[in-house]
Amino acid sequence: MSSATVASSPKASPEALTGVHELEVIGDFGGQSAQPFLPQKADFRAQLQKLQQERKGRRFMTSHIPVSSPSLSIGRVTDEEARNVPYHMVSRAMFLIGYDPVSRNWLKENRQFLASKNAVGFVVNVQTIPQMNELQSIAGEGITLQPMPGDRFAEYMNIKHYPFYLDRDGVMR
Repeated sequence: MSSATVASSPKASPEALTGVHELEVIGDFGGQSAQPFLPQKADFRAQLQKLQQERKGRRFMTSHIPVSSPSLSIGRVTDEEARNVPYHMVSRAMFLIGYDPVSRNWLKENRQFLASKNAVGFVVNVQTIPQMNELQSIAGEGITLQPMPGDRFAEYMNIKHYPFYLDRDGVMR
């Protein structure tokens, strides 16, 4: 790549739209190639494989544990809560669970459905890494779980209970 001095000049006659300019190179003084700084195909693949190896076995951010969401409690999302959820703003299917018997059973019963929807799961109440590992083993390989404090999310979505599934069509309890 080389550095060049660039100037803009009017593209057409005065009848043309104002502010429309075409770039014109008025000097090319060489420079230093950027090629040594760009990854080669083999280097890129090696770097990608190295990252994949480093991340293998780590399915979630352990630095976020323990997670507690005092504004959320275990229970059925009420019709009123579900009616107020701005589900039309959801860009990806998601679900909220905790580490409790109700959430674990809900996850077991719905894991095939969640995997088919490529849903991401947010764990809003979990205390230890072994608990998080247990939830991930229940979910299986096709489901991503991430520990996350759920209070701000709950406030924004106008919900008070979990577990539940949410997509652009609404809430499934």
